Amino acid sequence: MTLEEFGYNEWFSNQIDLETEADLTVARVTAIHKGECEVSNGKETKAAKMTGRMRHQARSKLDYPTVGDWVLVKNFDDESFGRIFRVLDRQSALKRKASGKTSRSQLIAANIDTAFIMQTVGLGYNLKRLERYLVMVNESGIEPVVLLSKSDLLSPEELAIKTLEVEERMPGTRVYAFSNVDQGGLEEVMALFEPEKTYCVIGTSGVGKTSLLNNLLGEEDYLFTLPVRESDGKGVHSTTWRELITLDNGAHVVDTPGMRELGNMDVNEGIEETFDDIQGLAAQCKFNDCSHVNTKGCAVIASVEEGAITKARYDNYVRLMKEAAFHEQSALEKRDHDKKLSRFYRSTLSQSRRMKGDS
Repeated sequence: MTLEEFGYNEWFSNQIDLETEADLTVARVTAIHKGECEVSNGKETKAAKMTGRMRHQARSKLDYPTVGDWVLVKNFDDESFGRIFRVLDRQSALKRKASGKTSRSQLIAANIDTAFIMQTVGLGYNLKRLERYLVMVNESGIEPVVLLSKSDLLSPEELAIKTLEVEERMPGTRVYAFSNVDQGGLEEVMALFEPEKTYCVIGTSGVGKTSLLNNLLGEEDYLFTLPVRESDGKGVHSTTWRELITLDNGAHVVDTPGMRELGNMDVNEGIEETFDDIQGLAAQCKFNDCSHVNTKGCAVIASVEEGAITKARYDNYVRLMKEAAFHEQSALEKRDHDKKLSRFYRSTLSQSRRMKGDS
């Protein structure tokens, strides 16, 4: 497989200095295992780690290599570990809020062309969660496509209603229903995976991500699957690390663990794109700083009252906007705290030095 077939293009090649970096190997990160990477040049895969200098210069873990990254590697042909010298700038980056109360982001995968957001139509169906995934994908600069799994659990009439509900809630987003069991709609879904493109399949545990990948690979036991709990429709994590898989047709898929917690940190991008119908109405509000909550002259509220926008979609929009504003404020507070702490350390160090000088 050539680098181009692996997803390499001019965006990445233009970043390389042929004079100073000619001795480095261009490779793609295919897996992450507790700080250790697997990298491939399209023909051979080997283990690699960041150089000490790269680790020291990283501003945060967002600068660390992740699955899908293109990197420059020293000693690729040696028997020892390869040494990742540099990560090339990403065309896209799939991120989420890290678990817990922190406002930091966690990098999931890079250089993704399309993200398939999977949602079951059975037990566990949740439009609010689906919209949160859509916001995250839109923030990342990746094309979203919704896959409704387990279609065999519904009659054709019920499935049509469910599909229409999703399409109306997420205008402009492509939606496909399918089943891993009776394989209804599966052929249409499989045709969405194109050669040389990179995809990821995301969704909570139990929606059928691994089963879909097994069907795509044509090997039922290639990826280990675990049963879904009957009590709540939730699954047990069957994917313990992220890895890049190449299908027989030349498409590349990043397999990601189910994500139990999502967060949205960029109000101006992901949420605006996901709720572009509401954002369009916002321009008609009486006041420029309208919060769209109990505000006189609000065009958004008027549209909800008229039925042009569903109450459920509006409520989720307001909820996500508040959440994003909270995370943004948390990040500002953290930076302010860090600055105060830094000033305190400098003051303490200066005082300690004066005391030593006096003695």
